[in-house]
Amino acid sequence: MSLRILTLLLLATALAHSADAVDLSFVGSHYNIGGTFFPGAGPNGNPNRPYVVVPWRTSSTANVYSAVDEDGQRYYGRDGYAVFGTRFDYPSAYVAPGSSAAPGDPIIESLFPNLIDLPDFVVDSQVLASRVVGGYGYALIDDPTQTAGIRNWAWGESQSPQSFGQAPYVQLGILDGWDQFGNDPANPNPEALPAGRWGFAVGEGTPAAFRLGVMSDGTDNANFVPEEIFLAQVTSLAGGAVLDFVSSGTITANRFVDMHFFDITDAQPGDLFAVGVKAQDGSISFGNSGLAGFSFDILPAAPGLTGDYNTDGVVDAADYTVWRDGGAPDNGPAGYTLWAENYGSTLPLPLSVPEPSTALLAALAMVGAVRRRVS
Repeated sequence: MSLRILTLLLLATALAHSADAVDLSFVGSHYNIGGTFFPGAGPNGNPNRPYVVVPWRTSSTANVYSAVDEDGQRYYGRDGYAVFGTRFDYPSAYVAPGSSAAPGDPIIESLFPNLIDLPDFVVDSQVLASRVVGGYGYALIDDPTQTAGIRNWAWGESQSPQSFGQAPYVQLGILDGWDQFGNDPANPNPEALPAGRWGFAVGEGTPAAFRLGVMSDGTDNANFVPEEIFLAQVTSLAGGAVLDFVSSGTITANRFVDMHFFDITDAQPGDLFAVGVKAQDGSISFGNSGLAGFSFDILPAAPGLTGDYNTDGVVDAADYTVWRDGGAPDNGPAGYTLWAENYGSTLPLPLSVPEPSTALLAALAMVGAVRRRVS
């Protein structure tokens, strides 16, 4: 296929899909969650000395990217999560030797299970990395199956032997290596595709806006952490084209656990998304670039405008028509009064004009590398 035809096909795909109007944005990074340093303390013969555990599922005012700003609710993954290659050995966190295998290997999954509880609107997911790694000297993180909000500090007292003041934890694992389509995260070619790590599909009931958190770092070697993380909308999780993408920009690593957040707005049933990475210098990273897990948080709806029955951001005659024709929440006198009292009101304009659609930009940027899908 000629480059010209390939370009036209990719542009046509991007234009057709731009009708979906899915918006991807990078929100920011929460570095060094809880200030916990790998690998932390631990019993090591002293069961009364608790481990240091990364509080990603523990409510804290420090969790500035949490979707809900309420005491007891400021934690990540309120609506779903997926962490990979975890390990739990109490009271010692480092019993099993490290190991790695291809995704789905029954032996490694029995030793280092994936803990996945996705929101109902996520109808499919797929590991895109070539390798799941667990059991090495990685950080301990909140056990998402037992921690959601306020930490249960009495958890360790129910174990044998007891550990006073111990938070529930699992040992972190990672998805790394090349991806399952042969993309090397350490490929120095600037046009090379990122290496896929994980992808998912959304279905009915997808919220208007949700936040995807991506967990990185916390490993025994900061060189094994990605230098850049990408979120892309794609046509297939099994190899396809990129419709749109956004980057975290350069991120840093220091063995503290970090999370990086992306917002997805106006996704429609059937839309597919994938996360991929670029490695640090291949001579030091060896192409590992591991990610540990993902969190989902539904974002609260933007405040509405009273009397704006057609939700176009202004209360005008068109809203009266909606009320008159029976389409308002209250079609009686109260609904009319709300419209009349707020006639002429408008929502504030955004502070900046949105960038032109990045679907075309993504298509052009990837035209030379569309052999394989990006994540």
